[in-house]
Amino acid sequence: MNEFLSLADIEALAGDVLIRAGTSDANAAIVARSIRLAERDGLRAAGLATLPAVVEHLRCGRVNGRAVPRLTRTGPAALSVDAGGGFACPAIEDGHGHLLQSARDNGIAMLTIHDAYPMTLPAHPAEGCAMAGLVGICMATVRVPRPGGGDTAAPRQMTLALPNDDGPPTILQDRAAAGSAFASLVQVLAGGSATPQSDPGGPEFEGPLGGPFRSGHCLLAIKPETLHAMADHTQPEPAADILQDTRTRTGTHGVAVPADLLQQIITA
Repeated sequence: MNEFLSLADIEALAGDVLIRAGTSDANAAIVARSIRLAERDGLRAAGLATLPAVVEHLRCGRVNGRAVPRLTRTGPAALSVDAGGGFACPAIEDGHGHLLQSARDNGIAMLTIHDAYPMTLPAHPAEGCAMAGLVGICMATVRVPRPGGGDTAAPRQMTLALPNDDGPPTILQDRAAAGSAFASLVQVLAGGSATPQSDPGGPEFEGPLGGPFRSGHCLLAIKPETLHAMADHTQPEPAADILQDTRTRTGTHGVAVPADLLQQIITA
């Protein structure tokens, strides 16, 4: 049995649950908006389905819901945010505007996020760049154990978003990016080795055992003229039409949420 919730109701529910679990009002608002966007796009695994595990991690200390991101400019076109063991999306939001301006000034700019909770959906930060008229590339990583002890950063998924003067951005997602050169670069920036990982999924997201996730993420913004040849020859994917149809449907009719999941969220 399903219950239909509007996107506004989903955002309000998520925000309330996060605040009750100890998240600051500011961080809860940003994370709840991210959950709303995931549900808008039909991506339940990155939306409401994450909430029970997130609440568990907040209560056992695997994520700091009250963390305040700290932005540092490490070069003319390089920015870094220490998430302080908190959620990735407030850290990205903290640096996003600076990233866009740096890319406009320099042709390309990079924002790296350190010591963060895992990012479930890199498409939205990348799309934010494309909506501002820039090419966006976002890579999410997770920490995985090394065979000899310790851990390293392993690429999880990557999104490329291209601006489009005639419509919404073109969004290309790669969930198996572990072997790419760009993935190896992000591993180094995130504090890991540059050795390609065979399992981009990394450790299980659920469960109270273990310490903070300490994930690292990377967002690149590039002026389209810097990649003029690619921009001229990239055609919108058929999946883009499906995504827009999904957004129209969920915005108009709401989202069907299984009653058992809704009960699990409310009582978390």
